[in-house]
Amino acid sequence: MPDRRYELRVTGRLSQRARDAFADLDVSEVTAETVITGLVHQDQQLHDLLARVQSLGLHVVSVQQVAP
Repeated sequence: MPDRRYELRVTGRLSQRARDAFADLDVSEVTAETVITGLVHQDQQLHDLLARVQSLGLHVVSVQQVAP
């Protein structure tokens, strides 16, 4: 399966600890949301990424595949 780029939007701003959990991805803040963007190598890694978001107690606004 080819690599795919995803964008996850979560509510609020991330603490430094939460930002560190996504060190392998781009993290930016827009209005009252944080955007986490990066290349996901397989569907399992998307699942792992979502599990990481959940373990930090973040509320997911959206997940979408975006152009590379």
